[in-house]
Amino acid sequence: MKTSTYITAMAGAILITLCLLGAQSWSAGPVYQMKGEVAAIDLEYNTVVVEVPVKGGQMLTVGGPLSSEALLQKGGKKVGLADFKVGEQVWVKWRLTDKTHVILFLKAA
Repeated sequence: MKTSTYITAMAGAILITLCLLGAQSWSAGPVYQMKGEVAAIDLEYNTVVVEVPVKGGQMLTVGGPLSSEALLQKGGKKVGLADFKVGEQVWVKWRLTDKTHVILFLKAA
């Protein structure tokens, strides 16, 4: 009897943990990736702005701080934000937040 109670309690704890983990990844929202041009860089605030062309000749402005886990690449190597220049073509991955974009990936095209 004690074994079945223990197994039931463990199964419940695992189920709750999985639900919480799933809710966190769901609430983080989708990740977007597009190619664009660096429009601005602010090293002091660790932010970047990328202008991305979209349908109809419009431009989408993707700008915000780098994620603490952001991956920055140039020439196949990890680099810092200072290695990028305004006007450079890049691939950018970002996630929307309530107030801004968070940059997850920046790679020289």
